[in-house]
Amino acid sequence: MEPVTVWWAELGAARPALLGLAGLLDPVERARRDRYLRDADRDRFTLGVAMTRLAVAGRLGLQPERVPLTRACRDCGEPHGPPVVDGGPHLSVSHSGDRVAVAVSPHGPLGVDVEEDSGRIGDDIARQLLAGDEPPGGRAGLLTYWTRKEALLKATGDGLRVPLRKVRVSAPDEPPRLRLWDGRPGLAERIMMRTLDPGPGYAACLALLDHPEGVPVRERPVAELLRPRADLP
Repeated sequence: MEPVTVWWAELGAARPALLGLAGLLDPVERARRDRYLRDADRDRFTLGVAMTRLAVAGRLGLQPERVPLTRACRDCGEPHGPPVVDGGPHLSVSHSGDRVAVAVSPHGPLGVDVEEDSGRIGDDIARQLLAGDEPPGGRAGLLTYWTRKEALLKATGDGLRVPLRKVRVSAPDEPPRLRLWDGRPGLAERIMMRTLDPGPGYAACLALLDHPEGVPVRERPVAELLRPRADLP
């Protein structure tokens, strides 16, 4: 069975290649990148777009610049939504701190989320994040809840239109799974989840919607994507 692949990059290590990778962005992507105010945000976005194009290009047999990515928002149609390739594969992108993740699946919708343990998760976040029967589990537990719920919202395409308290997941010390989504009976049976390994100081999770039972998940370094483009500065 063809695997789901999660590609990982560390921004600091990838910075020497960013000048060349920026050439893979199309005009819409370049305009979106230029709206970011901070260099780090521009760099994370550039790296995420380039990784997406390289990962899909390898599957479709295209040059990365020719990968037909669209980014139309579901609500307004403007090009600030998540990346989509008509006909697949399915995509999800996340970045936080020094980590960038791109998940690719030939089987169905998916969501990936990575979060840095920056210490900014406090009581205010917990009130927005946790349902009444979810035990907090400290800062690390809240970070785990956050990545699990964000991954689920990406997989279903809801994004932050759904309050996180309506999505109930397993406790941080248990394997990840959707327990209940208020108002959506039967959804839990269609979801599989995996804890990912982004490295120390981070938490990450992958959610798969309507995937084959037992589908393998592979985590790969960005170096494997960049190797065919060793000509980049």
